[in-house]
Parts: sequence; C-alpha cells; structure tokens
Amino acid sequence: MEGWRYCELDYLPVTRLEKPGISAIPNSFRLGSAYPNPFNPATAITFDLPKEEFVTIDVINLLGENVKTLVSDTKPAGSYTAIWDGTDESGKVVSAGIYFYRMQAGSFTSVGKMVFVK
Repeated sequence: MEGWRYCELDYLPVTRLEKPGISAIPNSFRLGSAYPNPFNPATAITFDLPKEEFVTIDVINLLGENVKTLVSDTKPAGSYTAIWDGTDESGKVVSAGIYFYRMQAGSFTSVGKMVFVK
C-alpha cells in the first residue's frame, strides 16, 4: 500500500517498578553468591536485611578459623555488598584455596563457599 508503513513492535511485560532513588526493602534475610568466584584479587558478597539488625559477615578457612570479619555492625533494612580482597585481619594476603563466608543476623545464619586463586 502506497504511503503506509507496517511496523511490528514487541512488548515485554514489566515485572517490577521502582521509583528512582528509592530502594526496595527485601522481604527476607539472604546471603548471595560471591562474585566473581573463583576470584583474584577481590570478590563481592551481597546480602539482604528485611529489618534493622546487627549483622556479621566473616571469612573462614577450611580449618574453621576466622580469617577476616568483613561486616560487624547494625544495619538498617536494605541490600548490601561486602568486598573481600583476599587479605586477613592484619592485611596479609592469604593463601590460594577454598574459603567460606558466613552471615549471621539475629537468628539467621547462612554460609557460602568461594575460591581464592593466585
């Protein structure tokens, strides 16, 4: 047809809307995956708090020893990221290997595994 143009549009359903500058409050406690994993030189560990709570995030070696405390503070409800740079409490770079990260907040406890490579 002369003077007419046909154009097909695909629409994707909207699954979540947020107002800019306002973060959504998580519904539950959650300890996310370390990313990247394996990692060098650093990894990011995400976690969610549905309410204000005292939270700790510790890095633990295979012997069950605390290597470094990443978070030890009361935080308001929200989503957070803790970064581990592969060092211990004194700032010394740890050996390559498998490490665990543990989140404790109130009665919630969760553990994840990560691999530090050199």
